[in-house]
Amino acid sequence: MKAWHYLTTVALQPDGRVGYVQPIGEKAIPGQVVDANSTANFGVGAFLLASCEMVRFISMK
Repeated sequence: MKAWHYLTTVALQPDGRVGYVQPIGEKAIPGQVVDANSTANFGVGAFLLASCEMVRFISMK
């Protein structure tokens, strides 16, 4: 629940972008700052996957 709260209140930006996405291994730079403007296409996919799992979790209760 803490992770979902973070995803929906911090990572999900007001304009709909998903921020705080760490670059993939080959593009990672040591010491690189990951912030609200750090986005990537796969970050949206991971967010949607987490959303599906949250729906499954809630429906089990």
